[in-house]
Amino acid sequence: MRLMTGSILVFSLFIIALFISGCEEGSLNDSTTGNGNSLAFDYSLSWSPDSSMLAYISNSILIVKTISTGKMKQLTGTGYYDDPSWSPDNTKIAYTAASYYDIRPDIWIKNADGSDIAKILTSDPSADYHPRWSPDGKLILFHSYRKQTMDIWIKNSDATGVETQIASNPEVDQNAEWSPDGTKIVFESKRKGNSDIWIVDAKGAASPVQITSEESADTKPLWSPDGRKIAFHSDRFDIEGVWVKNSDGTGNAVHITYGFAKVDSHSWSADGKYIAFVSDNTVYAKKSDGTGDMITIGKGLEPNFSPDGKKLAYIAYEDNQYKVKIIDVPNELK
Repeated sequence: MRLMTGSILVFSLFIIALFISGCEEGSLNDSTTGNGNSLAFDYSLSWSPDSSMLAYISNSILIVKTISTGKMKQLTGTGYYDDPSWSPDNTKIAYTAASYYDIRPDIWIKNADGSDIAKILTSDPSADYHPRWSPDGKLILFHSYRKQTMDIWIKNSDATGVETQIASNPEVDQNAEWSPDGTKIVFESKRKGNSDIWIVDAKGAASPVQITSEESADTKPLWSPDGRKIAFHSDRFDIEGVWVKNSDGTGNAVHITYGFAKVDSHSWSADGKYIAFVSDNTVYAKKSDGTGDMITIGKGLEPNFSPDGKKLAYIAYEDNQYKVKIIDVPNELK
């Protein structure tokens, strides 16, 4: 659940992890990831590209769940883990990790079936976060403080070669995401004094293009599946909500969550027709063009549509625990 970023997130989850006991890598089931008097807390959902598996963090452990069987695989011991990201071929997961004795995180890669020893991708003295595989699987994008501010970096996914900085600027650049075709990167930045959405060529061959320029904080950009639109979080008109704008910067942004306050955690449906979001700890969905009625999904956080459009995962609050819940996409969203 991406409620915090940077050092605040690391420190907070580190403190939480100190109070949670872990175990060794292996198989497990729902009853072993939090029961009795322990509070289960799942977050950071990530679907495999083929929609057959879901990776997430449960009580400071990286878990992979196979959807068809419900079987869960524990990929790590206890520590600080976040932001699992799948390789395009469904075989590997990149993630942020730090040990109890060193809260400076790095990017690691491990086979999704747990058949190997995790390999470190980045090992700079600075903190590295937010790994994202390129669509062709050759590169991994990540954020780093190695120049005293949060910047976007790219490295070969096989850990060879040098790390390349993208869109260098003294201000914070974060929440970067690859375009579906891998040619561009969208991110948020305060390089003009205000948090806005920007897009840059993935090879850094041209200067970044500013997509939003309102007097508001525009953050957390996400590409539509066809790459034509960007959904983002904004506090325009003093109302926190989700907006959608053409990725080429043309046209006006459309307010998707009008009437809802303190909106967070948006996700595109596989066909791009709907956006799921959270308001007041409840998951809703609305057409991405802003038309139609709001559809209530259920109490929970962090909705995430499967890439095949058949499932919706979210963190449901049930029986005093925050646990992953996977449902069929409601008929109203088909």
